[in-house]
Order: sequence, then structure tokens, then C-alpha cells
Amino acid sequence: MIIELINEYINRGLRLLLTLFMAVMIIAVVWQVFTRFVLNDPANFTDELSRYLLIWIGVLGGAYTFSIRRHLALELLSSRYGEKGRNVLSILTNLIVVMLSTVAFIYGGYLLVSSTIANGQISPGIVIGGHHLLIGYVYLVVPISGVLITYFGVLDIFRSIYFLTQTRSDHRV
Repeated sequence: MIIELINEYINRGLRLLLTLFMAVMIIAVVWQVFTRFVLNDPANFTDELSRYLLIWIGVLGGAYTFSIRRHLALELLSSRYGEKGRNVLSILTNLIVVMLSTVAFIYGGYLLVSSTIANGQISPGIVIGGHHLLIGYVYLVVPISGVLITYFGVLDIFRSIYFLTQTRSDHRV
């Protein structure tokens, strides 16, 4: 199915990006320790870089974890119901997640990014091409993750609705 192929490409891209961010963060932290304790002249940008990468890894990693259904879940209710009840519960919880990610992550993230860019809030330690990094670009991970969480939440809702509408004979195939 084309949707599964798209999901695989998204997840593969997220894994690659998260691995790259983690590797860069490790290198930045090792460099910071080396310059501070061996050279006695700490590199200032590595502290901010590792902090911003940790933000991206945490928030984008949460979206990736949601996409592969490895996020934290309370299975107290779902274990009490059969397959139909679990699908209904999945629809309800995914509706809540989609609403929250749409309002808090997408809309709230958009407001956060646009206000910090409009105010010209900069990162003092990271300079790219002679210009300081705008903090709004660091916060872009929030609406990006919101779009991903919403996308995968809506897919889960449709998947649960599909399973609810199937007859018992369809499940034996």
C-alpha cells in the first residue's frame, strides 16, 4: 500500500536525522570537554549546539516514537476489552492526541516560531555565515513534530475504523 511506503520513508528519514543529530551532539560534547580541560580554552558554541540538538532529538524523537507505536501507554483499559473495544479506545485516544498536537504543537509552535523570529531573538554562540542563528529556527521542531504526530494519529484513527468495519470472516484471511 502506498501509505505504508510513505510511512516507511518518513520513519527511515527520521531515524537517519535523529542518528545524525545524536552523532553531532556527541562530537560537540567531546570537543567541549577536550577544549575546556585539555586546551583550557572552551569552545563556546558547542554548549549551545548540544543544547539545541538535544531539544530536536527529544521532540522529534517523540514524534518518531509515536509513529512506530512505541510511546508510553497506559494499557489498563485496553487489556479489559476485546478487539472491538481496543479499536474504539484507540480512536478516542488518537482523537485526543491529534487535537492536542494540532493545538499545542502545530498552532502553538507556529506562534512560538513566528514571535521569536519577529522579535529577532538570536543565539549568541552560534554564528552561521556571519549571522547569528535565530532561535525561532531551533523552535521549528515543535510544529514539524506536531505535523508528524497529527499525521500518524489520523492514520491510526483510520486504521482502527477500518478494523471496526471489517467482519469476522475478513480477519481469518
